Amino acid sequence: MALTFRSQYDKRGFVKAGLARRFGRSNQGGRGKNSDASRLQRIEAMADAMAALDDGSLRAKVAELKERLTLVDVEVDDIVEEGFALAREASRRVTGLFHYPEQILAGLTLVRGGVAEMATGEGKTLAIILPAFVFGLTGEGVHVVTVNGYLAERDHEFARPIFGKLGLSCGFLPERVAPAVKLAEYEQDITYGVGYEFGFDYMRDQLALLRCPRPGPRERLRDALLGTRAPLPELCQRQKRVYTIIDEVDSVLIDEAGSPLVISEAVSSDGEIRDPYDRARDLAASLEEGQHYRFESAERRIELTVSGSERIHECEDIPWALLRRPWESYVMNGLKAQLLFLRDVHYVVDAEDKVVIVDEFTGRRHEERTWREGLHQAVESKENVEIRSETETAASITRQRYFRLYERMCGLTGTAAESAGEFWRFFEMPVEPIPLHRPCIRKIDPERVFQTQEQMFDAVLADLQERFQRGQPVLVGTRNIRVSEAIAERLVAIGMPHAVLTAKQDGEESNIVAAAGQAGSILIATNMAGRGTHIDLSPEAESAGGLHVLCVERNDSVRIDRQLMGRGARQGQPGSAQFFVSAEDFLMENYGGDAVKKLKRARADDKGELSGRLSRLFDEVQENVELQRYESRLQMDERDRWVEDTRRSLA
Repeated sequence: MALTFRSQYDKRGFVKAGLARRFGRSNQGGRGKNSDASRLQRIEAMADAMAALDDGSLRAKVAELKERLTLVDVEVDDIVEEGFALAREASRRVTGLFHYPEQILAGLTLVRGGVAEMATGEGKTLAIILPAFVFGLTGEGVHVVTVNGYLAERDHEFARPIFGKLGLSCGFLPERVAPAVKLAEYEQDITYGVGYEFGFDYMRDQLALLRCPRPGPRERLRDALLGTRAPLPELCQRQKRVYTIIDEVDSVLIDEAGSPLVISEAVSSDGEIRDPYDRARDLAASLEEGQHYRFESAERRIELTVSGSERIHECEDIPWALLRRPWESYVMNGLKAQLLFLRDVHYVVDAEDKVVIVDEFTGRRHEERTWREGLHQAVESKENVEIRSETETAASITRQRYFRLYERMCGLTGTAAESAGEFWRFFEMPVEPIPLHRPCIRKIDPERVFQTQEQMFDAVLADLQERFQRGQPVLVGTRNIRVSEAIAERLVAIGMPHAVLTAKQDGEESNIVAAAGQAGSILIATNMAGRGTHIDLSPEAESAGGLHVLCVERNDSVRIDRQLMGRGARQGQPGSAQFFVSAEDFLMENYGGDAVKKLKRARADDKGELSGRLSRLFDEVQENVELQRYESRLQMDERDRWVEDTRRSLA
C-alpha cells in the first residue's frame, strides 16, 4: 500500500534494527544484553531450574514476582525473563507444549508494545500466554482480544489451565448477557473476548455513568462531611484499561476499523412504517443515471442532480406525516440499497426473512447489527421483508480511539508488513518480523487472468477436477457468498463432492475447516471463514502435494490475499496457492475504471485467458483501493479526535 513509512521502517515496513526503543528496551535487532537474542538465551537457560521445581515451588516463584512488582523501582519489564520461563514451564506441564524460541521472540515483541508478524500456523495462541501471564501478575487486568466468539472461547479453554497452574485467574467474556454476568469475568486477571464486545461494554458503562443522576451542591457537601460517596451505577469493566493483547491485530484494528462501534436504541413508531420506505424504493427505481443522479462506483458515492431533486419532490403521495427526516434522505437510501448494497455480498436474507449484515472482509453474519439512519429499512423494503423499527445512535466510538485507551497495547498476526505505517500512525506500534520455526515450502503458481467471470469459473472447475483426481485437498477462497454459491452450483452439476462454508460463528465452522486437509476434499469458504483453525493434513494429502489454496478474485487488500494464501503450507508442510481473476470481478467492476477497458481490449486465447503480465493492472487497482481505505480511516480518526477534544474543552 502506498503509505509513507516513518524513518524507523525499512522498505518493507519492518522496524529497523537498533532503532525506536519502546518502554526503555531495545528491539530484536540489537546485540547488547537487552537484545532479544540475549534475553532469549537467558530464558532458555532457566528451563532446567524451572523443571526442577515442584508445583508448590512454582507458585512460590509467582508470588515472589508479584511481591517484587509492589516495589517502587520495579516494573513489568524487569520480570519478563523469569515470568516467561515460569509460563513456559507451566505450559509444558499442563499441555505438553514447550514454547519454541520463535514463540518467545514473539512474546518479547508483545511485552514492549509491538506487532509481531508471526506466520499462520506458528502457534500464536501459545505465544500469547507469555505476555498475558507477565501482565497478569500486576493484578490490573489483561484483555486478550480475538476476532470472533468461537476463537475467544477456544483460546480461553486452552489457556485457563496454564494460568491456573500459576495461580492466576482467567475468564471468558460472553456476548449479549447482563452486565452482572460480565462483571465477574472482568475481575479475572486475564479476560478473553471479542474486540467489539470490549468496546461495547465500555460504551455501555459510559452511558450508565452519563445517565446516573449527579448529586447537587447540598449532597456533595454532605458526602464530604460524612466521608460518603454517591453510589455508582452497575458497571462491567474496571475503570482503568491497562493491558490488551490483540490476536489477528490487522483484522481488529484495520479491516474492521472502517466503521465505528455504535450502540443504538430502538425508536418507537406509530402507525404504518412501511409506506415511506416502499414509496422511496419505487421512486428511486424510476430515476435514471446521468439525468437524475450521478453514480461513482469506485468511491461508492451517489449525488442527485438538479433534475433529480426536482423529480423526487414533484411526485405525488409523499407520506409527509410519517417521515422522520427529509424526504430526499429516504430516496437516497433507496438508491444506495439498489446500487451499493448487494444481496449475498453485503447482506443475506435468513430463513426468518430478516436482513442480516455480512462482514465485507470475513464473510461473517452479524445478527445484532443494523445500518443506521433508515438505510437498513431501505434494504428491507428492497427485499420486501418485514421492516423493523429504526434505531437512534446512543453512543459511538472508533476502534482506534477505544484501543488507545489502554496504557499498553500489542498484537500479532501473520500479515502486518503492508500496514506497518498505519500501525505506527494510529497506535505507535512498530512491526517486527518473527522467524519461521520451519522453512516455508509453499509453491505459488502464476496468477491466471480472464476476460469474463464465466470463463474464470470454467478454468476453476477444470483445475478442481484435475486436483481432485490426484487426491490433493483444495481450499477455495472466495470474496463473497454469491461467488461461493456460483462455484458450488457448478460442482453439483458435475457430481463432484465438496463442502461450502459461509462463516457461521460457531464450532461447526472450525470442524469443517479442520477437515479440509483430507485427501480429495474440496472446501469453498467465503473469504477468511475459519481463520485461526488449524488444518491437519492426512498422509495421503501430504503426498499429493499438500493443501492447495485456490483464491477466486482479489480482495481489496494485498494483506487479506496473503492471509488467504497462508492457510496452506503451514509449519513446513507442503502446499501451494494460486489466484484466478477476471475483468468482471467485484474489485475491477467497482474500482477498475480504465483498467477494465484494457483487459477487455486485450487479446485472449480460445478459453478467454489473458497474458499473466496483465496482473499488474490488478495490482494498481488494489493499491488505489488500499490507499482510499487508509485515507478514509485517517479522516474518521481525525474527526473523532476533533470531537473528543471539543467535548473536553466544553466539559
